[in-house]
Amino acid sequence: MSYLLEMLGRGLLANLWGAFPGQLDSDEKTTLAGHATAYRAAEDGNPAVAVRYGVALLREDRAVQARTIFAEMLDRAPDHVPALLGMACACEQLSNLKEAGTLLERAFELDPQNPAAAFCIGYCRELAGDDAGAAELYERSLQLCPGLRNAHERLAAIHVRRGRLDPAIDHYRQLCEWEPQQTDLHLTLANLYLQAGRHTLAIERYEHALVLEPDNWVTHDDAATAYEKAGLFREAIEHLHQVIEREPNFADTFVRLGDLYAASGDDQSAMQNYMRAVELHPEYLEAAVKIGTQHLRSGRYEDAAKWFTSAIEINDRLLTAYVGLGVAQDAAGREEESRATFDLAAGIVPNSTLLFSEMARMQLKSAAAQQADRFLSVEFEEPDESNEPDERALDPVVGDLLDEQIERHRTAIERTPHQADLHYRLGLLLKHQGDREGAADCFREALKINPTYVKALIKLGLSLLEQEEMDEAVATLRRAVALEPQYVDLHYQLGLAFARRQQFGLAVEHFEHAAAVNPNNVDLQANLALALQQLGLIDRATACWESVRALSPESEQGRRANRFLLKDRFSESS
Repeated sequence: MSYLLEMLGRGLLANLWGAFPGQLDSDEKTTLAGHATAYRAAEDGNPAVAVRYGVALLREDRAVQARTIFAEMLDRAPDHVPALLGMACACEQLSNLKEAGTLLERAFELDPQNPAAAFCIGYCRELAGDDAGAAELYERSLQLCPGLRNAHERLAAIHVRRGRLDPAIDHYRQLCEWEPQQTDLHLTLANLYLQAGRHTLAIERYEHALVLEPDNWVTHDDAATAYEKAGLFREAIEHLHQVIEREPNFADTFVRLGDLYAASGDDQSAMQNYMRAVELHPEYLEAAVKIGTQHLRSGRYEDAAKWFTSAIEINDRLLTAYVGLGVAQDAAGREEESRATFDLAAGIVPNSTLLFSEMARMQLKSAAAQQADRFLSVEFEEPDESNEPDERALDPVVGDLLDEQIERHRTAIERTPHQADLHYRLGLLLKHQGDREGAADCFREALKINPTYVKALIKLGLSLLEQEEMDEAVATLRRAVALEPQYVDLHYQLGLAFARRQQFGLAVEHFEHAAAVNPNNVDLQANLALALQQLGLIDRATACWESVRALSPESEQGRRANRFLLKDRFSESS
């Protein structure tokens, strides 16, 4: 379900002007005031200067002013294609799709070999609800540029919405051929094969996608290993630098080098190498965890928490791939292989629960440390020795901070019981504490609120697997990768609505007033955000981190933690 729901939101544009690199560029180093000065100083309304100024205004969300600049340009040169494109982008940003489409069609008449113009005409039509007209223009854009990824993605979304899986499969098969290292594309194709009942092809594609994951790579460098075992870290580091000079694009080599620097106490160099690994492969789980760990060792708690959150999302994607593979094997009658794959998936779950628990603890430690910094910058009072907290109980590795987060989630659920994400996150925390039944109950509650919550389906299915409830476990995991028709159009329309940003906020506000007594319906906003995450339109890691940060009421445990950290820091400084 997750990758197919996400597919419905792929190819949507954050802004229309971003589709025209080279034609609608602006010098980002020049300030908006600088562009305005250059425009006023230009003789006879220099077209290039005018376009740069108009695009700079679009970048600053000043669509009304941008439209004025492009209109002035078109008064002087009605057939100036970049001005027509810029004017169309301004109109689209102002939700005037009809006028935007008319301007784009005029630009396409003047420049009929422009695939971006054809795509954007189709895009405006799709946003306006004309998916048949959109598909025609997307196909036209692919005739001009067969590798235009956005066009393939939007066409596939339209086909899936119509229940036509084979054409959608064709589009993703082409994308996989052109971008063979993109794991997400292979996983989407695998899910499409599974949905279409082509189980053998689904199995092959899942296996191929998992091979691409860097955490499944096995690398050896005997010389570096020999140096390391002998305690010759400098020689091992020098050797790996030589390896990187010869082969600079292997992310796992940078992780190995980062480990050596970390072991030798060089935090800065370790971080540089871990970050380089992530630059080469953004979905590298081990690298993300080690960056978080390095931040944690250096007391950078908020940074550590953010990287652990990113690692959770990477791990959950791996988990979804293994579940999809297991479901495909089960459907193909390969039951023993399926059970082995589900067991592998169950072995990955603790990574997510551990990382989430660590992130939750680091959030509390970060908040307490920030308060300590503010307090120490003014004055320090010796804590009351008679009320000193038990230091072991407040150690973030041992206990109380995790209990505090559990209590915060339970309190939040009492206030707003209809937020699926709150129940899911509480389930993760309870699972990490070993409360399997409590965790499973939380996942069930999340699914009562949002039946399409793929992460909750997977965690519940694997929890049932641990309890040897095989029939219910497999049925739940099948739901996690199935595409249920009643939810397809809902998510498709939600993605289009979100793409029309100017109207989206008004629509949500109207729904809140119409559907609830409280116009500030937190449950609606939270569950809407979750749906947008499943479409891939909101960054999941950032959303998770911000939602945990939001649970920050004053509490006695929090105050005790602050006092403990203050005492600890004062001792260090003295």
